[in-house]
Amino acid sequence: MMILIYFKGAMHIVGLTGGIGSGKSEAAKNFLVLGVAVIDLDNISRDLTLKDGLGYTAIIKYFGNIFLDANKDIDRGKLRRKIFEDGNTKSIVESILHPLIYKECLQQVQKIYKASYIVIVIPLLFESSKYLKLIDESLLIDCNEDFQIDRVQQRDGETPALTKLILKSQVNRKERIAKADKIVTNDGSLEDLSIKIRHFHENTLKKIGLN
Repeated sequence: MMILIYFKGAMHIVGLTGGIGSGKSEAAKNFLVLGVAVIDLDNISRDLTLKDGLGYTAIIKYFGNIFLDANKDIDRGKLRRKIFEDGNTKSIVESILHPLIYKECLQQVQKIYKASYIVIVIPLLFESSKYLKLIDESLLIDCNEDFQIDRVQQRDGETPALTKLILKSQVNRKERIAKADKIVTNDGSLEDLSIKIRHFHENTLKKIGLN
């Protein structure tokens, strides 16, 4: 844990979270536009599961070729459906990927530890004590469930039934709201979200003495 103590003294870390379809990725884009360093655990997961990546190799070693497409890439849609339809598969994949993701996250933090503050996009923040210990404050992107379902359908083409399974597997909205340090409601336009993220950014700079 010495590496964690070193980080904590060097920067302010914001854990950006929210349920599927809440708008985490769009919020992260706004932070990037504002010049904030962003680490996205979903991006790390995708990189690890690219062909011959550490996650890819481990998943193929355990499951064989059942999740590969014709090009020998992982069929993310197929794997995702299996994860949320079968708890055993979910547990196995998480046991493979989560330690790799956490290790890569720490390595990326180490590379940018001199930044004034950074944002780490952590979908399952409130399910993980490791990440809660890493951050200084949490920022929840929140919206109602109907918005989430509509956005996931439009973005990923998932059925409402699968989306509801995914929602059910995550910490529920009420619990996220109760645990979050700061909340941004994302039931409006992209411009509205951008204004709210800018406001949070300006307040953060003031808090850490840079504005």
